Amino acid sequence: MIQRVQTLFLLGVVICMALVIAFPIWEKVSTAEGLKYTLDALYWNEYSSAGQTDAWELTESKPVYYLAGLSGLIALIALFSIFQFRKRPLQITLGAINAFLMMIFVGLTTYLIYTGEKGMAQDAHTNFGIGYFLPLGALLFNSLANRFIKKDEELVRSVDRIR
Repeated sequence: MIQRVQTLFLLGVVICMALVIAFPIWEKVSTAEGLKYTLDALYWNEYSSAGQTDAWELTESKPVYYLAGLSGLIALIALFSIFQFRKRPLQITLGAINAFLMMIFVGLTTYLIYTGEKGMAQDAHTNFGIGYFLPLGALLFNSLANRFIKKDEELVRSVDRIR
């Protein structure tokens, strides 16, 4: 049934991963060097300034569409899993696949952030955007959904044993 608590958790996964595309993931600013790097789900941007910190000029932009694609895939799998409520073993498998894909997403963003930090001075100011923490929230929602799906499966199996 769709009104189960795991449906709300899976809907939380869908919302979190959809919002990752809209929010910035990371930003690092070095006013001494006049450099600024930003990362969102679509682009890795490098900005420079000629001594003015409020006038940033885009110098390089690399598309990272695979982050947005991976985020969309995770959201679609969670949405599909909501409607597979009669096939709990399939739901558990989809949850495991989603957890694996979310770990890949977090690993890719961490790698991109690490490579961006290598090129700048240590005194630069770093900001992690909400887009960095949303996949971690989605991973928590996914774990909770899988826990409740497993509880339902165990309940159904115990009732079948009684019959």
